[in-house]
Amino acid sequence: MTLRAELDPTPAGPVAPDPAAAAEAGALFRAARERCGLGIAECAARLAIPAPVLRRLEDGKLGALDSGVFLRGHLRSYGRLLGIDPATVEAWVRTLAPEVQPLLRASGRLPSAHYAIERYLRAGSYIAITVAIAAPLAWFAMHGDASGDRSRLQAINSSPVAVSTLRGPPARGPAGVPQVPADAAGKGLAAARQPLLATMTPFLGGDAATPDESVPARASSTDHVLAMRLSAPSWVEVTNGRGQHLEYALLQPGQYHWVSDSPLQVLVGNASAVNVTVNGRHFPIENVSASNVARFSVGTASGNG
Repeated sequence: MTLRAELDPTPAGPVAPDPAAAAEAGALFRAARERCGLGIAECAARLAIPAPVLRRLEDGKLGALDSGVFLRGHLRSYGRLLGIDPATVEAWVRTLAPEVQPLLRASGRLPSAHYAIERYLRAGSYIAITVAIAAPLAWFAMHGDASGDRSRLQAINSSPVAVSTLRGPPARGPAGVPQVPADAAGKGLAAARQPLLATMTPFLGGDAATPDESVPARASSTDHVLAMRLSAPSWVEVTNGRGQHLEYALLQPGQYHWVSDSPLQVLVGNASAVNVTVNGRHFPIENVSASNVARFSVGTASGNG
């Protein structure tokens, strides 16, 4: 069982100071005032204390209503004005108006089991609220993008361009204009209308290329054949002269090739893991690399390939 203590709500009644002690203290204050050549009215004006109060104090006629905090204040103020030793004044304060500590009494008993239950229940409620807030945030932070379509993530340093998944030279119509199959065009249009998300981290999406071990020969002298062999994953961008992306993905280790009748702009994110061949000849990618990122062109007068 635990006891609960509180202040006694019924204070003790006022107690009048001892008459003999009050008379002796009054005589001390009167003698000090007369030595200073001050009158009762002048002292009352300086202390902002009514003259009758000072007169009763010097006469030793202190009643029950003069005790307590007010009497202690009057004695100390009067003593400072008259130049009485502070130790002497404090001694008379303790005698005439002692400070009484309030009494404590037991107000009831609190069972120990009830106290423990209340304490641990409060702590448990704090823990439950914290878990209820933190758990969903942690789950979304770890699994929030697990079901998303990562193939639509776009790097923030390039404009949104639909990714082409065609391999090899495109089919040509009667006028020699490249044609895209209807289903591929429909997929490209639908993909272009989907919202793009910006990210600095490349992801392997559903449109990523797959390794191809065969490198085709040039269909004509105007075609450009770009081949890469990757020993480690690398981000690769291949754009033809019409601004179409022939490749825009994180490629896995393997061999890849692209054929175009127009110049190519190439960006390789992990240049040290990529071996490049242009039109059947080895291309020194290390000569165009900076911070392991290579940028070069194929088939242009000012290009590198």
